[in-house]
Amino acid sequence: MSNSLYPDRLKLQQQYTEQLPHYNVTLEAFQAKLKEALSVLTVHFGVKYRVKEFPSYYGKLLKRVTDEKKTGEQLPIHDILGTRVVCPFLEDVNHVESCLRKAFNVHEVEYKGAQHTFREFGYSSTHLVVEIPREILQSCPRLKLKFAEVQIRTFLQDAWAEVEHELIYKNNNQITPLDEPLRRKLAALNANLSLSDIIFQEIREYQRQLHGELDKRRHSFVNLLEEHKPGLTVTAAKGKKYIRISSQRGMGVSADNMDEMLLEALCAHNEKDFPEAVNIYSKILEQDVAPNIKTIVLIHKGVANFSQSNFNEALTNFQEAVICEPKNSRALYYLGIVNRVLNNNAEALKALQTCVEINPFHVEALFALGRLYFEIGDYPGALEYCEKTLMVEPESALAQEFRELVISRMKL
Repeated sequence: MSNSLYPDRLKLQQQYTEQLPHYNVTLEAFQAKLKEALSVLTVHFGVKYRVKEFPSYYGKLLKRVTDEKKTGEQLPIHDILGTRVVCPFLEDVNHVESCLRKAFNVHEVEYKGAQHTFREFGYSSTHLVVEIPREILQSCPRLKLKFAEVQIRTFLQDAWAEVEHELIYKNNNQITPLDEPLRRKLAALNANLSLSDIIFQEIREYQRQLHGELDKRRHSFVNLLEEHKPGLTVTAAKGKKYIRISSQRGMGVSADNMDEMLLEALCAHNEKDFPEAVNIYSKILEQDVAPNIKTIVLIHKGVANFSQSNFNEALTNFQEAVICEPKNSRALYYLGIVNRVLNNNAEALKALQTCVEINPFHVEALFALGRLYFEIGDYPGALEYCEKTLMVEPESALAQEFRELVISRMKL
């Protein structure tokens, strides 16, 4: 066998040692540029980076030489300089990849783990081989590399890869046939982590949709309140687009689907199908639900009744919510508002004052108190709560205009 098959380890190690200072300088600059590129994203990410140690590099080189003998092709080694981006969710991996494709010249892309069956184990990861930017190469002219590797993973994928590296990679990828129980355990662990990533992503999408529906419902309430009592709210509603979820009406209520029913009720609510929304809220309330959940559903039901001008029914809903949780500032705020619309000023004043005692920064309650004091002729009280509103929301044009109105009345 020809000696040319065997790489000269001593010579390679000497070359590696000579290049190591340049590797470190280049990698430091590269990861800084990578962080700068990713700073435009809202993704919460972490960055790790390392220079491949010589034993690991040499072991990989030997494997490439062996593969060349089998295939006739020796693949280059591009991960001497390695950077890893880790982030919480699967969708974040795609966002990071897209961002890096725009910021760097991408030479190769590999999706590790995509080829595995459900019976196999192995980490999932997106690997990009990117060109080291020209300005970095120019600042380090003695560097003998043109590429660096960037890995993108979720936190769970990264945790699995770290453990797998210790258990398998450092043991020369050896799992003997006698280790079949170990294979099954590793495959099960990998499957559980992969499923966890999928579930985390689904939870995030559900939360995003739920918060969108809640936000839309709040703006709808603000607009409706303005119709009944103009100037009572301090923040203006802003139009947004929302995606309607697939219908799940007719489902029974259980711990597993209560969240879905609440989201369905909110969707019906936001589509102005108030009777259906009230119907779903009522079905949820028929169950044995925790007090904090009951309060939330009662508030939503009260708002749906309010939206139909069923003010007495809404009043009952908000009263029940306050009975359920006496220190819930949101329930007290809505109770104050519906009493205000019904011209029950004394009850409105009591509820709103209790609301701001519990939550001094509830800007809508502060502003509503200012308006209420103004309407009953207590201008010093109106000015006091208007000033408090502006302390919390100094940019509010409505509060600024109201303050000028109160001051002008006090001068009369």
